[in-house]
Amino acid sequence: MGIELLIFLVLGCVIGLISGLLGVGGGTVVVPALVFFLVSQGVDPELIMKVALGTSFAVVGITSLSSVIAHQRRGSVVWSVVFLMGIGAIIGVAIGSRVVSMMNNFILQLFFCVFLAYTIINMLRTASKKEADSVSGVPKPIYLGAGGIIGFISSFVGIGGGVMIVPVLSKIGYKMKNAIASSSAIGMFMAAAGATSALINGFGVENVPEGSVGFVYLPAVIGLSLTSIVFAPIGAKLVYILPVKRIRQTLAGFLTIILVVFIYNNFV
Repeated sequence: MGIELLIFLVLGCVIGLISGLLGVGGGTVVVPALVFFLVSQGVDPELIMKVALGTSFAVVGITSLSSVIAHQRRGSVVWSVVFLMGIGAIIGVAIGSRVVSMMNNFILQLFFCVFLAYTIINMLRTASKKEADSVSGVPKPIYLGAGGIIGFISSFVGIGGGVMIVPVLSKIGYKMKNAIASSSAIGMFMAAAGATSALINGFGVENVPEGSVGFVYLPAVIGLSLTSIVFAPIGAKLVYILPVKRIRQTLAGFLTIILVVFIYNNFV
């Protein structure tokens, strides 16, 4: 178990940086890493994605909290938006997580690959996009609805929704630092709802990995969180120093490698 814990600790460093830097929670890295690990441990194939998604939400929730605290110290979180989208996201995640618990592993893996490809394309497409000069007037129900849709989709991929939330808030007119900071906060609420749903929906299910509570694998949560909460504030500080364009392009390249390896190991 020592080598597995070391891997989780190192991976937590990457997840923390990504969470603080881009407000995306790191779930795009956590899920494939957990799938590889659970496959190597001989876990029931029909439970692998469900455990990976539930565990990812638990890790993202903890990491996002650390990231939010760092962003809030700079006054970048737009709480009025966070609460509106957060309420919708919680409802969307709760409904989506229930659907996920009834789906088979192959469909969930396929959905994750499609979403990861979308994430890569979106990061490259928006890397050079200029920030708007002012925030557009958007009715409150739109924020609630957008949060609900993002939450529902996120429940299928185990992420805090940052890859969707940041572009939406940027489109409305929020500065990138505010969009990233607010995305981290919304993702925190969303991940908490996702982890809770994973605990409930997986309660009493047989053949889950040893050390799991419901669909949440505690050893991974502990290992990943220990380092991610340390590195998330570092990532948040880098938002105000490094050019976001290069950061998004680099992460897109990194996620492309993950996608190729994931497809090769699960579909080829």
